[in-house]
Amino acid sequence: MYSSNFRFFLQTELICGVGVYKDLPDLLKSICNRPLFLIDENVAQIEPIGFLKSELAKKGLDTEEILLRGTEEPDYDYLDNVSDQARNLSCDFILAIGGGSALDLAKAVAVLITNTGSGLDYRGFDQVKKPGITLMAIPTTAGTGSEVTINAVFTNKQENKKLGINGAYMNARYAVLDPSFTCLAPQKVAVSAGVDAMVHVLESFVTTNAPPTNYGFSQRQNSNFLTRSFAREAFSLLYHNLPALIEDPQNMERLLKIQLGAYYAGISLFNSGSGIAGAMSYPLGVHYKIPHGICGGMFALSVVRYNINGGYYGYSELYELIKGSAHTLSQEQMCEDFISKMQELFDTLDVPKSLSIFGIGQDRFEHICEIMQGMQGAFDQNPVPLKVEDVGAIIRPFIN
Repeated sequence: MYSSNFRFFLQTELICGVGVYKDLPDLLKSICNRPLFLIDENVAQIEPIGFLKSELAKKGLDTEEILLRGTEEPDYDYLDNVSDQARNLSCDFILAIGGGSALDLAKAVAVLITNTGSGLDYRGFDQVKKPGITLMAIPTTAGTGSEVTINAVFTNKQENKKLGINGAYMNARYAVLDPSFTCLAPQKVAVSAGVDAMVHVLESFVTTNAPPTNYGFSQRQNSNFLTRSFAREAFSLLYHNLPALIEDPQNMERLLKIQLGAYYAGISLFNSGSGIAGAMSYPLGVHYKIPHGICGGMFALSVVRYNINGGYYGYSELYELIKGSAHTLSQEQMCEDFISKMQELFDTLDVPKSLSIFGIGQDRFEHICEIMQGMQGAFDQNPVPLKVEDVGAIIRPFIN
């Protein structure tokens, strides 16, 4: 049975549809006086942004703008730099436009405007004491779900580790999903983001903070059915539409479905917690600069295989979203075919099968295992127990 006692957090208003950005000036006029644009420099010249600036000027709003670097994931030093700039502008609203890193940065800036100190002061969980200024998040990629999550991830350069600012005040007040902003993303960027969203689904669906299933290990699961409901819907949207990033990248209807899938996956993820593949991608991203989404995608199916071999067959529910329920396969057979179908999808998206393309050889195996220390919390959420010291079983197939 599902647990009857649970908490579920969702406080972001969704504005969704093709071309809905054209409705935003009227809304912004009614809810703010001096908005601050925080824009990823890589997308600063796209037409929808020009439209928003022009229309807000016509409505008499005094706007400010900070362009965010788009070359690397943000660190705490850079967060403090941008926050200092933002504090000096005395704005009452943030309009954030960019990929997941830009939105993470904007969410943290919003709370640092109203809370004293530096970003590192709030690292961890529920350290932010006061709400930030109101934030609207407009993603230009579909993957991280940052527009709805209560997390913002940054690198601490001194420790060479990633750890975010997390908690109830870290969510955007408004999220805008409009493929007018995502249709211009470079294919590699779009695919990496989409794979990241799928990893969120695969992990939040099975995490031990998710609810019990009828497929074993129910004694280890004790959260709520809503995470799985969002994960199932996200899986269906992503599985059937991610190939469009390769086959039909300007199909606005399918791009919107991918955005919704990433949004639902984000909701599921931050309410249930991440798993092994996502956790592994953080230290590898810091030390070897591997793109987060692709890195998680590389390991995701190995984690699925590990779980199936350990007797967890909950993936059969997701399999039925691919093939339907009219079959005679056992739960184990469904899971085996599920891996095959997922591998076909990841092959279509050109997810790497070896760390060698990032210049990582066998000589780095021990170091990679070493930098996984500290990830045990995420590993503990896997439905089949795995100790961080045994992570080599997941890593070794990718080093050749």
